[in-house]
Amino acid sequence: QAERPDPERLLLKHVSVTPGCEAIAQALLGNVVLTETLAGAVDLFNQNGRIQTIVTRNGDVISPRGFLIGGSKDAASGILAKKRELRELEQQTAALERNLEAARLEQKSMEAGVRGLDVELQQLIERKNQGRDNEIEAEKAVFKTSEELKGLRRQLEIVQLEQEQLLGESSDLDDQMSSTERALAAMAAEVEAAQQAVAEHTRNISELSATVQAAQQQVMNLKLEMTSLNAKLENSTHSLRRLREFQSDGVRRLEQLALEITQKTGCAEADRTQVQECEQALADIYRQIRQIDSDIERNETDFAAIDARLKESDEKIASIRDRREKSLEQLRVLELEQAQRQMKREHIAAQMEDRYHTPFGELRAQLTPPMESAPAEPPPDTEAMEAELNRFRTKIARIGDVNLGAIQEYQQLGERHEFLTAQKADLEKAIEDLHKVIRKINVVSQERFMQTFQAINEKLAEVFPRLFNGGSAELVLTDPDKPLETGVEYMIHPPGKKLTRMSLLSGGEKAMAAIAFIFAIFLIRPASFCLMDEIDAPLDDANIYRFNDLLQHIGQKSQIVMITHNKRTMEFADTLFGITMEQKGVSKVVSVNLRRPESAAA
Repeated sequence: QAERPDPERLLLKHVSVTPGCEAIAQALLGNVVLTETLAGAVDLFNQNGRIQTIVTRNGDVISPRGFLIGGSKDAASGILAKKRELRELEQQTAALERNLEAARLEQKSMEAGVRGLDVELQQLIERKNQGRDNEIEAEKAVFKTSEELKGLRRQLEIVQLEQEQLLGESSDLDDQMSSTERALAAMAAEVEAAQQAVAEHTRNISELSATVQAAQQQVMNLKLEMTSLNAKLENSTHSLRRLREFQSDGVRRLEQLALEITQKTGCAEADRTQVQECEQALADIYRQIRQIDSDIERNETDFAAIDARLKESDEKIASIRDRREKSLEQLRVLELEQAQRQMKREHIAAQMEDRYHTPFGELRAQLTPPMESAPAEPPPDTEAMEAELNRFRTKIARIGDVNLGAIQEYQQLGERHEFLTAQKADLEKAIEDLHKVIRKINVVSQERFMQTFQAINEKLAEVFPRLFNGGSAELVLTDPDKPLETGVEYMIHPPGKKLTRMSLLSGGEKAMAAIAFIFAIFLIRPASFCLMDEIDAPLDDANIYRFNDLLQHIGQKSQIVMITHNKRTMEFADTLFGITMEQKGVSKVVSVNLRRPESAAA
């Protein structure tokens, strides 16, 4: 019985295995032994009874069957060299990744700086806009102040004119008062003369009683006239006082207006000063903006250079990653080939054991003479053994595997192929029939759609002028070349207006246009009943009259039931039904027949 390799010389003792891959490493390297030199490997192989693969540190390999595979000192060949190269590439990749991370950090810091500069620029732009707004507000304030100043000047002129008018009225009143005073003085002189005459003629009272009575009557009249003149004087005095008060109010108002004018003038001067300050600040802001623009240009240049360096680094990293992927792919291919060879070797060993009923180790021992019996015998001819092995492989390949159930499998597959072919033919026929039906339906649908479309336009030509007292309306296809996929546009031309869409009309016009469209469809194929719920709510009296006239025309072929609160519409009805609630919770229907009997009509 074959012995296992010496555990102390196993290659697994000299390599590191990734956690989780122990089983794979054991399957691939479980029988591999490591030696220092090729001579030691040959001596170890010549020891009988052990199934093992021997490798040297220089890469020489002796298979369990005695095949010698020479090693190479080329760093690009061999799995170990590939692994060393992969480790070096991984180290280079890690270094490049660290450089890339540093470059990215630098880029992020510069981007943060650029964002900060953008924020400062935005703040300066906002300050600039605010300065412009302040300037505009100041100009508005100056313009408003100038306009108020003009208004105050016009008011001052009006007050001056009113003052001159009041002064003229005051002089007229003074003249009237002086004339009244002169009349009073004359009347007082006459009264005094009359009193003297009465005193002189008191001695002749009896004789001159009639004269005295006449004089008394004259005195009474003069007193009455003097009373009336006093009343006129008092009225004139009140008027003069009122005019003087109005004059004083005008003077105060004039002083107030002058004060406001002075204040507005001061505000205008302050606004001018503020405008100058804003212009100065705006000029400073403009200089700062130009400085910031230059800084931004320099930062953009630096950013472009950094971006170019980053792109170069990315290209280098991409090339290194490509090389790494290729190396990993080659490694995976070599490992797969190694596993395939191992499986093939085990498969051949199993076949040999099954054929000769002898373990593979014993067969190999029988074919290989022991070193003790023939120490001077030269090693076996490797080329002859390879040629014989190739010849045996060719014979085995010619024999191939024999599938005893191939005929039955072929019959089953043939039956399934016939069944699937028949199903495919049925499906294709059904699809063709469906396409024919769809084409027929499309032709019939298009024909009926166009007929109905034309009929609706014809009815619209009758109904729309009747509702709008003129005008026209029609339905238009948005894509006439594809009637089954097109949209429909409702074009309306009210009397006295331009052609437009329904969405651009007023509320009443929209309602009338919608009613015309609905009734045009209804008149194509009238029904026995037509039920409407407050369709006349948005219409005015003139439109209600035309609407009810159209309802009477429709009512010749259909019975119309309409819910409405419009009195005009109720006047056109033949029968009214109302709902009343005489008792709480109990509704009652009340009907009124407005149709006149034939006898009454006669």
